[in-house]
Amino acid sequence: MRAPLHAAVAAFAVGALEPSSRADTANFDLYGHTYTKFMYQNDNTQGCLSLSNPFWVDNIGGHNGVCTEFELNIKGRLGPRVTTGVRLQSRWGALWQDWWENGDLKRGISDTSGESLGMNHAAYIKLRGVFVRFAPPIPHVAWVTVGSTDYSMWNEWTIGKARYIDRDNGAGVFVEGDAGDKKLLSFTTGAMALPKLWAGPGWNTGLKDNEPLSYFYSNSWAYAVKLDSRPTSDLRLKAIGSWAQNWAVDQYSPFLTGAPDAARNADHSVNYATRFRGLNGTLDGVYTPARFESLRVAGLVAFSSNYVNPEYATNLVRGGQGFSPVVFKTDANGNPIASNGGAVKLDVEVDDPFHNGLTFKAEYFNIGSEYNAIMGARREADVLLTEGIITTGFIRGGQLPTLNVANEFVDFDEPWYETVIGWNGGTAVLEFVKGRFTASLEATGLTYNTNMQNRDTKNQYPDFLYTSGFTETYGYTADGDYANVYDRGRDPRSVYAQYQDRYTALSVLNVEWLLPGFSSVVFNGKAKYVYDVDFRKDGNPDDNYRGHMLLGYGQLSWQTTNELRTYLGTEFTTLREFARSGTEQSGFHDVFTHRWATRAGLSYTFGGVIFTYMLEYLHKTLDRTDNPAAYDELWNVWRSKATFEVGW
Repeated sequence: MRAPLHAAVAAFAVGALEPSSRADTANFDLYGHTYTKFMYQNDNTQGCLSLSNPFWVDNIGGHNGVCTEFELNIKGRLGPRVTTGVRLQSRWGALWQDWWENGDLKRGISDTSGESLGMNHAAYIKLRGVFVRFAPPIPHVAWVTVGSTDYSMWNEWTIGKARYIDRDNGAGVFVEGDAGDKKLLSFTTGAMALPKLWAGPGWNTGLKDNEPLSYFYSNSWAYAVKLDSRPTSDLRLKAIGSWAQNWAVDQYSPFLTGAPDAARNADHSVNYATRFRGLNGTLDGVYTPARFESLRVAGLVAFSSNYVNPEYATNLVRGGQGFSPVVFKTDANGNPIASNGGAVKLDVEVDDPFHNGLTFKAEYFNIGSEYNAIMGARREADVLLTEGIITTGFIRGGQLPTLNVANEFVDFDEPWYETVIGWNGGTAVLEFVKGRFTASLEATGLTYNTNMQNRDTKNQYPDFLYTSGFTETYGYTADGDYANVYDRGRDPRSVYAQYQDRYTALSVLNVEWLLPGFSSVVFNGKAKYVYDVDFRKDGNPDDNYRGHMLLGYGQLSWQTTNELRTYLGTEFTTLREFARSGTEQSGFHDVFTHRWATRAGLSYTFGGVIFTYMLEYLHKTLDRTDNPAAYDELWNVWRSKATFEVGW
């Protein structure tokens, strides 16, 4: 079997370094950084992370503790055409109180040594961010990069930028160049090693405990190519294609099914079979005509195809309570087939055409019911103009075209993200800027391409257990429960339901005002209303869901000195949800939620030192008196977060 193409490219890259280059201490750049976080909440959890891994036990999550991490960045310059670098990063999770932890996890015996939390708390140094980047004298090749990457050279619809905790864990081989004229055509190609976690069925690419018959992840790769062109000064075009290939060892390979035998072709080689294959492609363009300087038009067309081989991938739609990042599509005879989907998006912006401070924005979006970017951005990105449904005053967020959204390993003050698979609608935004005052008004209406009667959510389409109602992001991080059962909040990845006939409308007003008479006091405010309706099963009016969310938010921030900034804010949210919880068999019940959150904080910067502190009080009531099998609940949660970091 010949060596894969990406291995050959890597070997060439190593051998192509300039022979005249040499290492010298003057060629080194060093950068160090320490980060300490203080977490406190009125509960009995221990840790420095509001929500860690919610699926299996992870002992770094908890609301009370102090943790420190360290990183050292080393960059080397071997000449004007060769650079290299590496990052050394400590493992997160060691509490200040944990003096003796060294990762010696002692199982099955009584352990009073204190060395029992495992490597999560050992604070070891991990090698990360290793890369070499050089410019060989090859026609049409500008740069070759071997090693770590954040995948930011593609886009959210194909292979997206890795989230913060994974930012430089990815690695690959990349070639950049052009056709002789960068404006006419430039290109980027890459071969990237798939992560063994999250990039396939069951959030893995072949782990022994998940796939006992096909655990094999070291030969799974993603390939991508990007073509960029500016045919005119007014127009930019870009095409991206990606292919994620997850191999498994062929269970029926002769060498695995018996002793070596020439007659059986058991020739000491093992055949491969596809466990999962994901294809994504986009074509997008931006048009900014010189004759109309205020006009900007952008469009995108996308396609995806995801194939799962059920002989090698466990079906977690059927066996994992509907928690799956992919659809297990079958034909009428039950045979596996690819799940295909498309998407289109069109944006039009007119920037202050009347020179009175008014800017107009509009967007049409239509994402197919089965579009899914398995390697797309999982968080820290946003593909739509709308603010979305789950964003509040304090909690920001965004929308992403994947079932693989990653709302974990976060603190209670960090953004949340929702999947937009199946969204079909439009957004109009009016922005106004005048002196010290800025405001925006949004109106969005959408239906869902996922609307369907009697969809197969038992075997093919993942429903993540909870498919109705508003997502309560505050409840997840207050209780740290995966399915948020404490207040019936659903997982934002819920896309498919057995019975769905849903429509949503939302409007948002945002204002920012530098107060008159004050040089550094800013008021930020928001008013938001969301109406969500789902008629669910045709012919059953008793199951019709109607949800109303009304939110008000205000915050004052004051740049007290050049070094000190303080703020005080509050928001109130009421959720009135009719026929929220229940089943078609048992009936549905109303749920009413009232939530009030207040935050005060500061940030102080001096030299290379940055200190932040934030205190929040969360008061929430849950009224479920309509359901005799449930009970009302009350939250009185005090929690705080402080950070102290130094870079040098």
